[in-house]
Amino acid sequence: MGSIPGCYFGQVLSERVGRRRTIFSSAIPGLIGAVIVLFTKTPELIYAARLLMGVTTGITAVVTMIYITEIADKEIRGALGMLVQVMNNSGSLIMYGVGPFVSYTVLNSIVLTIPVVYVLACTWIPESPYYHLKDGRVAAARKEFMVIKGRKDETWVDNELDVIRAHVRESMENKTTMKELFTNMRYRKAVYIVAGLKILQYMTGSSAIQSYLEMIFRQSSSISGPHVSIVYGFVQLAAGIGATFLAGWFGRRILMLISSLGVALSLTAVGLYFFLQDFNKISAESLALISALPLIGILGFNILYAVGIGNLPYVMQAELFPINVKTVASSSATMFACVLSFAVAKCYQSIKDNFGHHTVFWSFASIAYLGVFFVYFLVPETKGKTLEEVQDKVQEKEEEQALRDKAVKDLE
Repeated sequence: MGSIPGCYFGQVLSERVGRRRTIFSSAIPGLIGAVIVLFTKTPELIYAARLLMGVTTGITAVVTMIYITEIADKEIRGALGMLVQVMNNSGSLIMYGVGPFVSYTVLNSIVLTIPVVYVLACTWIPESPYYHLKDGRVAAARKEFMVIKGRKDETWVDNELDVIRAHVRESMENKTTMKELFTNMRYRKAVYIVAGLKILQYMTGSSAIQSYLEMIFRQSSSISGPHVSIVYGFVQLAAGIGATFLAGWFGRRILMLISSLGVALSLTAVGLYFFLQDFNKISAESLALISALPLIGILGFNILYAVGIGNLPYVMQAELFPINVKTVASSSATMFACVLSFAVAKCYQSIKDNFGHHTVFWSFASIAYLGVFFVYFLVPETKGKTLEEVQDKVQEKEEEQALRDKAVKDLE
């Protein structure tokens, strides 16, 4: 829940003090939270610490993807964006692999080092040229652009920067408010696309599966929870690394189509096992023949989720919107994601208790099946295009649709 105000802080700080300073300041609440957790056993203080850690998560979720998409070349923008998933997976693996075997103090000492290492690792990063151009600081933007691109050819730099500058100037002629985002017809299609991708990303149950992983396997298999969690963490990390390379070779659409269909089939398989076990109550001998189905299904979900819908929606939310509403859009999308993630994790247990485990997994699967059609018919390809080309294409289609709607209304 702390991620929700964190998203707002990330939006405000990104606009007012820049991407670089926001990245640094995001570590502060996480560091305070980690210290509180390490030195207290009082539940109320631990709640407060978790909220502070959530604030850090919300800020970084907003600013990191904006920063990456603004500094990356179009050829590697998707791959760099997927590295966020690799970092998430690395953190999960540390908790899965180390947590069950060390003390509370040792585990939280490890957690405490993360924001410290984060700040040290980010000391060298430059500011985004887009932030400087937004406020008219052309010389500062030019200096940062040369650092990021590693080029000293001033003619090339000026030509590239002029294209970005013209697009930023055009975008900044419009307002930068949330009202602008949700009422201006230019952004309507991008809003629909990102909202749909967020539903696909979170309503397929990733937060619930991760939260209740050991319980799921305890109810379906003889494999011990901690060991399954470690295997899950390693597979998740490997899948994230593999997805980084795939994002450089294939387009966003094809990866999300494969990911959605694979996630749907994997969740259907897990739901089938629980349906046969809990609802049909088949014999123990018959159940033993398919005892590996939940493990295969969950690991399949893990791999295929990482390939596409696990992180590409974050990349696209930073690609589809122009500079004037980019931080507002990313903040709103991430807040929406936080609400969905919290709701899914909280509702999992009650739905399972009232309607059965199979209902939970088949509900998640149904969202993924619908996601296949959503991606195929509505989501544009952004691989190999500059941010300016992506945004112009999306807004051009929306303006054409608005003109058609107006013509129909006039005829009526």
